[in-house]
Amino acid sequence: MQRLELLPADDIVSICDQLDWVNERRVLLVLPNDGRVLDNQVDLARLRRKADGLRLEIGLVTLDPQLILMARSLGFPTFANDWQAERDERLWRRGRRRREKAGLAPDEIRRTFLAHIDRQEVERRKAARPVWQTWVWRYLTIPIFFFALALVYLGIVYSVPGATITIRPYVEPVAVTQMVVADPQLAAVNFGGASIPARVLLVQATWQTEVATTGTINVPDTQARGKVLFVNLVDLPVTIPAGTEVATSGSGRIVFQTVQPVQAAGLVGATAEADVIAVDPGPRGNVEANQINQISGALASQLEVRNIEPLTGGDVRQAPAVSQADIDRLRTQVVQYLQTLAQGQMEAQLEENEFLARESLQVSEILQETRSHAIGERADTVALEIRAEIRATAVDTNQANDLVYSQLIGTVRSGYTLVPDSFNFYSDGVSAVDGEGRVNFSMVGEGIIAAQLDLAPHLSEIAGQETDLAMRYLYEQLPLEVFPEARVLPDWFGRLPYLPARIQVEVDDS
Repeated sequence: MQRLELLPADDIVSICDQLDWVNERRVLLVLPNDGRVLDNQVDLARLRRKADGLRLEIGLVTLDPQLILMARSLGFPTFANDWQAERDERLWRRGRRRREKAGLAPDEIRRTFLAHIDRQEVERRKAARPVWQTWVWRYLTIPIFFFALALVYLGIVYSVPGATITIRPYVEPVAVTQMVVADPQLAAVNFGGASIPARVLLVQATWQTEVATTGTINVPDTQARGKVLFVNLVDLPVTIPAGTEVATSGSGRIVFQTVQPVQAAGLVGATAEADVIAVDPGPRGNVEANQINQISGALASQLEVRNIEPLTGGDVRQAPAVSQADIDRLRTQVVQYLQTLAQGQMEAQLEENEFLARESLQVSEILQETRSHAIGERADTVALEIRAEIRATAVDTNQANDLVYSQLIGTVRSGYTLVPDSFNFYSDGVSAVDGEGRVNFSMVGEGIIAAQLDLAPHLSEIAGQETDLAMRYLYEQLPLEVFPEARVLPDWFGRLPYLPARIQVEVDDS
């Protein structure tokens, strides 16, 4: 193939002149990308006639889609580059198909071609072959045909059947438990100390609740009653109205009131007896005889008063009141509510693969505490409101998984390997939490170990063997959990393929 690289200035005339000087029968014209060469149907038709006249096979290197369509319609193969033209013979053959008529007719091409063929060559081709040569070719054709048929048969037998063998190696579950310390003060995983970093979460929460009181106190119930004797100090009659207050003397003054009006005669020393009742209820009004000796108001200068007999009847009753136990119980409930409320807020702050150690939830500081009643105060219920700061420890299980995985690797026996998708890690509970937020918990790592199988030498042994015999051989030679299964398609002879490459093995280690 001779290559001609055209310039933007070339036209159909210059191209035809160059074709007159070519030395090869196949010519590749490389068209410029920035020029308009052979861009019309007329120039391509003239090029077609020139190629037919010179008995040349011409191909074009171009990327112009319109030019490609016109060239292919006239029987010019087109290529994207020189490399494709040199290596793709199929495109040359396909390019010879014409959809439009141009150039010389087929008969003219044949006559022109024969005119240039050497006459001696024509006579040599027309000469008959010797008889012996004809018979040799005739008898050789038969064994060659059967030999080719045998090769095709062997090729089908060896290459067409395919087999899929499913084997399940011996598997065994393994598990390890690792005690891990999650330390908020740690910056990196400590494999030697089985410790991992942790994160302290702080939230503030407020909660209020109330409980019924369980304490009791004595409260005044009934008023003391009795009689007092008024003595007149003047020689005029004195009327003592109801409600006149009389009292005991001293710091613990107790006041009583007369129940009905009475009158003392107008003589010095005249007396009048009246019923009195204590102003305040309770046993405090149960005074002894002669304890009442004071009169309130203007009558104090006209009369004297004495209780000849003790006053009685003042009593108490028990009423509910706030006790220390009530406050302690209430504080416990509020703290529990605060921890529950804080737990929800903290879990919303957790990152992926973190868990909240609930045992580490604790009130780090009470910011405000308000009670509705004091201890000992009479009340049916008591309420408590606490605003506090709660802290807890968040643990990243991914870091703990690394510790457990290193322990899990140590359980693998010789000749076995861990199945990659069989790992399962989970926390088995928190065992202890200290005041610094360090959490001691146990991590469990589970997995499956499977026997390692070296299948390459065994595939060579079972290739071409009867399927049942081959499966029995694998079951005896390899550490398998169950008897292997084989699927052969197409199963013509009840045997595995003769080529090991046609045997596919699927390992089920689940």
